[in-house]
Amino acid sequence: MKYIISILSLFFLSLIPLRSQVLIDDTLAVAAIRNAYKTSPSTLEFDVYLQRTSESWRYYANSTFQFEFANLPDYDYTKLSLELIPQSSELPLVLPGGRPYKIYTGTLKDRIQIIVLGPETLNDSILIPPNTNVKVGRFRLSTRNGSPIEESIYWKRPISYYQAVAFKYAEGDPVPIQILDVQSDDNVEMGDVSTSLVSFKDDPTKPPVTSLEYFFARYIGNLKVELWFKTHSEYKTKGFIIKRAVRVPSADMNLEEIPDGAFTVTVADWNDPKFSNMLTGQYTSPTGKEYGVITDDIEYRGVEYIYRLYYQDENDRIIKLATRLVPVPNAVIEFAQADPNPFVSETKVRYFVRDDVRLSCYVYDRTGKQIATLRDNASGELLESRITPRGWHETYFKASEITAQGSYDIIFIAYPINDPGVELSRATVKVLYVRNK
Repeated sequence: MKYIISILSLFFLSLIPLRSQVLIDDTLAVAAIRNAYKTSPSTLEFDVYLQRTSESWRYYANSTFQFEFANLPDYDYTKLSLELIPQSSELPLVLPGGRPYKIYTGTLKDRIQIIVLGPETLNDSILIPPNTNVKVGRFRLSTRNGSPIEESIYWKRPISYYQAVAFKYAEGDPVPIQILDVQSDDNVEMGDVSTSLVSFKDDPTKPPVTSLEYFFARYIGNLKVELWFKTHSEYKTKGFIIKRAVRVPSADMNLEEIPDGAFTVTVADWNDPKFSNMLTGQYTSPTGKEYGVITDDIEYRGVEYIYRLYYQDENDRIIKLATRLVPVPNAVIEFAQADPNPFVSETKVRYFVRDDVRLSCYVYDRTGKQIATLRDNASGELLESRITPRGWHETYFKASEITAQGSYDIIFIAYPINDPGVELSRATVKVLYVRNK
């Protein structure tokens, strides 16, 4: 294989008069760093892309890419390790029957280095369509001792000295007049020390922030609250913490204005081994993740619990994300309604219980005398201190249970499962019985 040292002028002219094409002075290719994110305190990952932006070349040959941290002239890069993340390159690294591309990574005293070596022949080289981005690969840069790594990576300056990209010459392709000798399969450099015809772009993307898609908290009955949340993205997020406060029911207010000092109970903390698997963050990720479900055992009824979600960042700051309010009922029977009403033969009473309770349901006439105990429609059991789960239920009041036409009171009495000695909820449904004539 012959390597050609060339100087590219502003215009390319053909060596052969019959191919007297004039090549436009333009950027032949763009090499770009993208998606540079710290995936842990000691690890930085980044993508390298190469884009063909000219008709002056077609087949990719090889490159030398070199990088540095900004404003750290004395940094010792040998303290780092650099690797290609497997299956992240769009170059054919395995080529049956031919020579594949090879990617070498390394760290020198003053820089980081990626070398791409292409095949010997043009037939094994890849053709890059115009204005097409080819991902050279995603690379993982880590400190060898686990110490914190810098935030971003940049092309090593001066560009014209440290960076190089070459294309594979094909028979009949236009070539610069400065090239003294060129043959098919040769590699032709795109730039030299005085002229750069490859544009090198530092990462244009901003690191992801830690943002929340949703945070839910709901009372599920029997003094238990469920909590779960999902992030849009995460940035330097070690993990998440959920705290709570409690207050008596009050007028609406801006929950986010409640001071952090009011949240005195820690419900879950990623630092706690019990929750580490559930709440450890992705540290840095442009995509979100769903966390939970976490169950919180609470103590009181008839109050409002307020939950606040935080994340802990790289510097161990605790930063607020969102706040949610969860009212806890006094075993409330939230809905009770009879249909039809008035009724002739029977009426169905549908009701909703907001907690697991021991429920009784009695019918009283106009004089206040108890005349019947109703039954749960699903099980047929008497509603007399019956354990009734949170949710919708039905019972029937039949005319055969009474003799006189008139109004009646259907009274529900609910006691919490874990406190049967205290009556906490009562609901009354008035119905009118009209006898058939």
